[in-house]
Amino acid sequence: MRADKTTHVLPPIEEYEQLVIANMAQEAAAQIEAGDHDLVDADQFFRELAGERIAKARKAAGLTQAQLGRKLGIPQSQVSRIERRPDHTTVKTIKRIAKALKVDVRALL
Repeated sequence: MRADKTTHVLPPIEEYEQLVIANMAQEAAAQIEAGDHDLVDADQFFRELAGERIAKARKAAGLTQAQLGRKLGIPQSQVSRIERRPDHTTVKTIKRIAKALKVDVRALL
């Protein structure tokens, strides 16, 4: 290597972070373009995650679906549906579930 050639650079941390983020974005775009994997709809993913979180919080509270349903005044089948597919569940209902389970609503979303 020639002595007059720069081999290292120390950018400010903010600039370094921007470069890292830009590189990650380029890599993600390249993967999408390559089509090497299945894409998942973000909204669907978050709905499924909310259902899993509700079920986990219910179990952590030591409640069955039927018991949670009684606390909420809804049938066990609706609790089951919310845990499996919370996509038609209102924010009001999720807030009621969080209150019944004594958890912050943000923990479910």
